[in-house]
Amino acid sequence: MISLRQFRFVAGERVLGAEPGGCEEREMHYYINDDSVSKLLGNSLSPILADLVEVAAAVHIADRLGVRGRTSPEGWRRRLQVDIPVRCLSDWNRAEVGESLFALLTFLTGDEWDIHFSSRPGSLRTSESQGHLFPVALDQPARVSLFSGGLDALAGTLAAIDRNPDEHLICVSGSPNSRQAHHQKAQMAVLRGTSRGSVTHVRVPCWLDSSDEADQEPTRRTRGFLFLALGAATALNAGGNRLWIYENGVGAINLPYERIPLGVPNSRSVHPETLFLAARFVQALRGRMFAIENPCVFQTKGEMCLLPAVQRFATAIGDTFSCDGFPVQRSKTPQCGVCTSCILRRLALHAASLQDADTMGYACDLYLPNGGINLRRLRGLAAMDWQVERLSTAGKSGWAGLMGEFHELRQVCMALMTLTGESSEVIQERLVRLYAAHVAEWRVFPPRHLLVTQRKAA
Repeated sequence: MISLRQFRFVAGERVLGAEPGGCEEREMHYYINDDSVSKLLGNSLSPILADLVEVAAAVHIADRLGVRGRTSPEGWRRRLQVDIPVRCLSDWNRAEVGESLFALLTFLTGDEWDIHFSSRPGSLRTSESQGHLFPVALDQPARVSLFSGGLDALAGTLAAIDRNPDEHLICVSGSPNSRQAHHQKAQMAVLRGTSRGSVTHVRVPCWLDSSDEADQEPTRRTRGFLFLALGAATALNAGGNRLWIYENGVGAINLPYERIPLGVPNSRSVHPETLFLAARFVQALRGRMFAIENPCVFQTKGEMCLLPAVQRFATAIGDTFSCDGFPVQRSKTPQCGVCTSCILRRLALHAASLQDADTMGYACDLYLPNGGINLRRLRGLAAMDWQVERLSTAGKSGWAGLMGEFHELRQVCMALMTLTGESSEVIQERLVRLYAAHVAEWRVFPPRHLLVTQRKAA
């Protein structure tokens, strides 16, 4: 049975939600500060862009507070009824806006969304009302990109600077905690020293107050929607119609690791279909063309790290983070080391001979001698190994073999055709090459020996 979750948002960044089966509403507060979107660019947010930020934040908060059922596959899905106040009610009530938003959220989360928009009181946030005596003169062209602080974001941005050193970069970061904000700022200092053009960092703090007082859903699959909305609002506020992201193809496409899920389903935050649906939603809302591009989608993370710009500034890698649970609350070891994101990071740095630049620290270091690492902690490594075996076997038959084993690739191919304008044949050839490169990198990844050791011990 699909579980029902209901939330009513009100002005002042407050949300009222009832526990499943209960009737008493509980009030919680959340915080999102998009002042930098207007302050650093010298343009106050228009009402529709202010709405976009608030709707994305509300959807994400509802997703976090709407804890999934765990008793059965049917119980994992939710029906979320959400009431959100907006300024531009007629725009949000247009059929094409509602349909494109529903399609995007359904694909991202696997849930049913019932979103009702109501009229918002007339009070303005600072990002809407603050005037600027000295508006920023944006250099042309300006490239607006998402900047998570992860290894892909750093590598992709360094490569973009290397290709166009005089281009004005606007890097948009969501910062849910001070640890991420600190490392994002450190990387920005490196990027500014690299570029001959301007580098503007638009950092948007966002968090849920007293978050430890409420049960929360760990998957948080709408986090990507929030960050894409922040990037789109920034790009549109800067007068552009395009948003860039940098994510390796293996991580972006997220093929299943094993037939039995790991417990937390793979994120689809930067999946090609997500980018297509997100761009379509923004186009419907604004009534004009908008595009989202990922130029790294046909590269492995290791290939991204092999780029000359990344090799030259390898010392910045120590400030990047990749862990699904970052920061892990252990001294000097803020990354877990065993989630698939940590493993993919270490695989990439090994492929690019940059292991020594990886100084962030891991709670479980897979490069250390097997000091009693139990099989449960190697579950992510085993799942990735199993996936590579499937890719290797299927890839011997080219595209037909890959698509026969991973049916999701048909949808991936169609989305990439729309996003890139390339033919299906070209997309298929590039995906076959991508997975062959991933298999080759995995074959020489040292931590694989732990699986052999564990199997012998068992």
